[in-house]
Order: sequence, then C-alpha cells, then structure tokens
Amino acid sequence: MLLPLLLGTTLVLAFVVPGQLREQSSARLLTVAGAVASLQVQACVGAGDSAELMALAVAKGEPAAAALRRGLERRPGYGSIMRDRTVVVSSPSVPSGAVVDVVPARGCSTPIQPPARVVAAPATFLPFLTDTVSAAGLGPVQSVTAVVATPLDGSRLRGWLRDIGVGADVDLAVACPEGTTASTAAGPRNARLRAFAVSRLGGGREGLPGSSQEVVDAGAGHPCLVVAATSSSQGVAAPWLLFTLLGLALAMGAPLVWWLARQLTRPVVAVTLAAERVALGDLSVRLPVVRTDEVGRLAQSFNHMAGELEQQLAEIKHSRDLLADNVQRLGDALQRTHDLDGLLATVCALSASTTESVRATAWLVEGNSLVARVAWPPESLRSSAGRVPVEGTLLGRVVSTGLPAWTVAEEQPSVSAAVPAATDAEDRSAPLGGAALAAPLQRGSDTLGAIVVERAPGSPAYSRVSGATLASITGPAGIAMDNALLHRKAQRLSVVDPLTGVGNLRMLTSTLTAEVERARHFSRCCSLMIVDIDNFRDVNSKYGHAAGDQVLAALAARIAASVRTIDRVARYGGEEFAVVCPELDPTAAVAAAEKVWNAVRDMPFEVDGGSIVVRVSIGVASWPEQARTSTALLRAADNAVDLAKGLGRDQVVLSERPSD
Repeated sequence: MLLPLLLGTTLVLAFVVPGQLREQSSARLLTVAGAVASLQVQACVGAGDSAELMALAVAKGEPAAAALRRGLERRPGYGSIMRDRTVVVSSPSVPSGAVVDVVPARGCSTPIQPPARVVAAPATFLPFLTDTVSAAGLGPVQSVTAVVATPLDGSRLRGWLRDIGVGADVDLAVACPEGTTASTAAGPRNARLRAFAVSRLGGGREGLPGSSQEVVDAGAGHPCLVVAATSSSQGVAAPWLLFTLLGLALAMGAPLVWWLARQLTRPVVAVTLAAERVALGDLSVRLPVVRTDEVGRLAQSFNHMAGELEQQLAEIKHSRDLLADNVQRLGDALQRTHDLDGLLATVCALSASTTESVRATAWLVEGNSLVARVAWPPESLRSSAGRVPVEGTLLGRVVSTGLPAWTVAEEQPSVSAAVPAATDAEDRSAPLGGAALAAPLQRGSDTLGAIVVERAPGSPAYSRVSGATLASITGPAGIAMDNALLHRKAQRLSVVDPLTGVGNLRMLTSTLTAEVERARHFSRCCSLMIVDIDNFRDVNSKYGHAAGDQVLAALAARIAASVRTIDRVARYGGEEFAVVCPELDPTAAVAAAEKVWNAVRDMPFEVDGGSIVVRVSIGVASWPEQARTSTALLRAADNAVDLAKGLGRDQVVLSERPSD
C-alpha cells in the first residue's frame, strides 16, 4: 500500500504540482493584466468625462481657458478646446505622442480593430489615452469640441501595480495602435518587453524568452494591449524546490499531497469563478481574504478592482443625471433664441443625442400638411419626404393629440400603450424604417410642428421614458419657436411699407448702402432708379385719397413685376418709389427703367372709381459713374427725376454728372 501511495505522490509532485504552479502564475498574470486593462477603461472614462465637462461648460458660455483648467485639475493629462475644429486653447508644453490640437480619428472609448501591421514609434513618444466630446453651442457659439489626452507611461503603470497590490516581480508593458509603448521594466528587459508588446499588437504569436507572460488584447475603452510578465524562475517553482518537495512528500505521505493540492487549487478556482461573475456584470462579488501570502494579496487586489469598477459605474450614472439637468438648463436657454433655423438645429441635435437616435427632423405645420424644415445630421434633410399630409401619419397623431407618439417597424417589440403608438410601414415622416418617436412643438394650445427622432432598423424600440425625455425638450423649444416667429414678424414689419407691401425708406437706405459697399469691394457696378408719379395730386383731387392709395399699391406691384427678382423695390416718399439694381451699369439700368416706364403706360390702373391713366418720370443713376457713395447715388437719381419733370415729365432720364 505504501509503495503505490508514494509512487502516486511522486507523480503528483512531478507533474501536477508544477502544472498547478504554472496555472496559478498564469492566472495571476492574467488577473493583473485584466486589472490594468480595467484601469485603462477607468482612465479612458475619466478622460471622456473631463472632455464632456469642458465641452458643456464652454457651450454654456464659460471661458475656454477656465473650462480647460477645471477639466484637468483632478486628472493628470493634457487637453485642448476647439470651435469648429479650430483650437481655442490647449495645454502648454504638450509632450511627444500627445495629439490634442486636432480631433482624433477615434477616441479611446471607440471599439477598434487590431491593426494589420504596427510600426514602433520613437522611444521618446509616450502612449496616451485620448478621448473627445463635442457639444452644440448656444446662440453665436459654434460647435465646441474638447480633447483630453492622459499619459500612459512607466510611472503610471508602476502606480497601477501598487494600487492593485502586485509586487516588483511582475513587469508591465503596453503597446498602443500608434506604435507607442511603455514599460515598468529597466535596462535591456525594458526594450525587450516593449518590442514584444508591439509584436503581439501586430498579430505576432511568439513568446518572450526567459519569461512567463499573459496578454490582454486591446478593446473598447482600453485601446492599448497589456502584457504582464515575470521571469521564469519567479512564475514557476525552481527544479531544486521540486526535488525538495518530492522528498518531503515521500516522508509525509499522501495526506500532505492531498492537503497541498487542495490549498493550491481552491484559491485559483475561487479567483476564476469571481472573475467570470465580474465579466457577466456582477460587480458586487468579493473574495474572502483569509491568507497573507500572494493569493491573499491577489484577493485584495481583485476586491479593490471590483470596488473601483462599481464606484466608476455609479459615477457614470451620476454623469447621466447631470446631463439630464443640463438638458433642462438648455431648454431654459432656448426660450431666449431668435434664430428659428438655428434653434431647430440645436433642438434636433439635442433630441437625437438624448434619445440615442441616429436621425432627428423638425417638421412645421403649413395648412393641412407638415414640411421638413431642419434635420440632424444636416445632410439627412435631402432624403426626407419634404412634405407629408397631416391625416393618416405619425405626425398627424402628434398634431391632433398634442402628445408624443411612436411608429414601430414590424420586427420591433410593441411599445407601452400609455402613449399613442402606430405601426405605419409607409409613413414618410420616418423613412429609415426603424423605430421612430415624435413629440409636438406647441405654443399654448396650438401645435406649431413636431420633432421626429429615428433609430436604424433592428435597434431597440423607444420606451415611455424616451417619450417623456423628448417631450421635456420640445416643450421649451415650442416657446422658443414662438419667440423666434414673433421676432421675425417684427423684423419684417419694421422694413415693409404697410400700404404697398414693398420696402420702406429704412429698407431702401440699408439695402442701397450694402449694395454700394459690395460693388466697391468686388469692383462691380450698382444702379438706382426713382419712379415719381406725374401730377398725383390731380388723382387724389379727382378720384379721392382712397383711389390714390389703390393706385400706389397697384403701381408698386407693377414695378415689382417689371424688374428682376434680385432688384429691391421700396417706397421712397408719398408718390415716389425707388428700385435698387445690383450689377447694372448705366446702359442696362436705363433699359430696366424703360421697361418699368412702358409697363405703366401700357395699361391704366383699375380702382373703385374707374380706370385711371397714370404717367411716371424716372430718374436713373449708377455707381461709380454718377456717384461715389450711397447717399450721393440717391441724390443723383433724385436730380435726374427733377430733370425729367423739367423736360416735360413722362420720360426716363439718366443722371449726367457725378454727384459727390
């Protein structure tokens, strides 16, 4: 009995124990590498949070330098803030390898594909975890982009090893897709570890001679490959130790072998099971710490890592709550916006981002239909239906009920009936064919339009929470739209003559000044004609002032129909009208004036009192031939009208001399 037992013990010590030691070393290295990859995720999330904080702060009006300083004060790193991809402010003394002056092709939180070939960067280039966040600005503020790069050097790697409680026998190395590397080792081993990391990143499968190592490939949130390695003599028991253990086993017998195997395998199994639970999303798992050796320290490190991840998840949820608060603040700010298209573009971008949609479109009510006004992304407006009827569509339900509504593709799960739902496969207001959600833009009890957000086919359906979130955005936006429409109406009334419907004197002077300045800047020409009704007092005396007003309105319409669409007609005085004619030289301006003159002569004006024959005198002046300024151009055309009346009225006269 004793001989088979001793033989079995010998076999166990010769084959099982070394294997268990190697598995334990491999599991330890894999856990360390996984923990470092998780710390990369934390650093990447931190960089993204800092970038989001800076972008939102600048979008709300905070100075860029203050936002950059506040965003980087809790995390080591470098950053920049851009408006429309132009750097406004950046960190000073940015080291080699940190790219913060342009928007990176992808952030560290973006899923990556392993590169087919990696070229090692110069040793002076450090690896960085870089992330970027963009936010739409308010009012005159352009789109704001913040970039944050946090270094991933040897010092930081050593700090991570200390945080997870790993001794100096483990060396770390990272290799990033740009070819930058870092390592905790020193001397020649440092160069070998970095070269090995670059080789594995590029798809190599060779091992590291003289070492035991484990590799965690790059992924979303940790774009840099991680290598954890120990010397072969540290990861597995040395041969002399095996022979010593063999002698002890032969002396102590099978109970010792059984006890040793149990002590070696139980911690490894516990760590493996706990790691699998963490991988499935259970961050509350903890390992019992009952030993003070490396297994105990590994359990402590594992517990620390799980606690950090759980805390980071709580911080992410807190950040989402802050984002919801910022949405509310943005809604308050939108009520002060007067640019209708800019307002709708901001609302579309915010709606798509908040509801995790790929497209958002703003529709406005026009009669019995709705018209697509603004979309996000902007280029998607070209693929919209343009105009859809109110009846029988998703938008029609929103306009008629004033409540959010869904349309869901056939393959999508049904939506809660708490909010109106629809399944219109041919609804042109949601052309992507996936899940769609609409909420009204209202002014009091009146519906001005709706915002429609869409997801790609196969994406999850919208929930009741999504409908409430979109409604919280469109509610303030409807008030802001009302303000913008009232502002636009007030602007239009301020430059329109109420009797004739053409521009007033204010519009004339501002338009003439702008056109003369444009002609001066581009070395072009600009002309002005003044049309004066001959003997208009006789019309008022014979037919009455009401008939005179009808003649003025009809003459304004006939002048507008006789000139080009780019020409601007305005009422200059009581019975005088002016026409600003860009890009016309004196000859062409006289021809245009004669066309107006003939249009007036060809047909009498019909009023309530009968037909009235009207004749006009037209004075023409051009810049720069007859004037050097807009004021002089107006005076020259006025003088030409006086000359036409002096020559007998009912004719077109070109100003003959320059007017200073």
